[in-house]
Amino acid sequence: MMPTYSLHDAICQIELFSHVPVLKNFVRHLQRKNFNVCAVYLLDSQFMTDVTKFISGCTASLSAMVQLELPHVNILSKMDLVTNKRDIEDYLNPEPQALLAELNQRMAPQFEKLNKTLIELVDQYSMVSFLPLDLRKESSIQYILAQIDNSIQYGEDADVKVKDFDPEDD
Repeated sequence: MMPTYSLHDAICQIELFSHVPVLKNFVRHLQRKNFNVCAVYLLDSQFMTDVTKFISGCTASLSAMVQLELPHVNILSKMDLVTNKRDIEDYLNPEPQALLAELNQRMAPQFEKLNKTLIELVDQYSMVSFLPLDLRKESSIQYILAQIDNSIQYGEDADVKVKDFDPEDD
């Protein structure tokens, strides 16, 4: 049996979970009705070209994770539109010291302590990572759906099928 997905989109509506409890209340209502709920946070891969945008995306995603208190899957959308995949690769498995050096290079010296704290938050807690989504590749879509199924533990309550084997005659 295939899982049934229900998508509720809140594009550019960060205030729905950061300032007011609308989305959190809606999620709690769904959970009371026995729905398995997962937050899927989409970040446009076109913006993942420099460290400041990466840190901004990470902190926004982390804010959603903390506020909604749900299993969470972060996705880099529109990977099919990225011309240079190497630019994105640096942010899929980021090296903290390289990120810090680039961040310090782009910002004024008075922000070095803040930059270090932000990079440590992203690195030490390893809570924020992104999965690339390329709509041209069915395997990419299947992988994302498998991660969502895993996060909501889809199918784990199904009965285990046991097959009895007859012992071999010697």
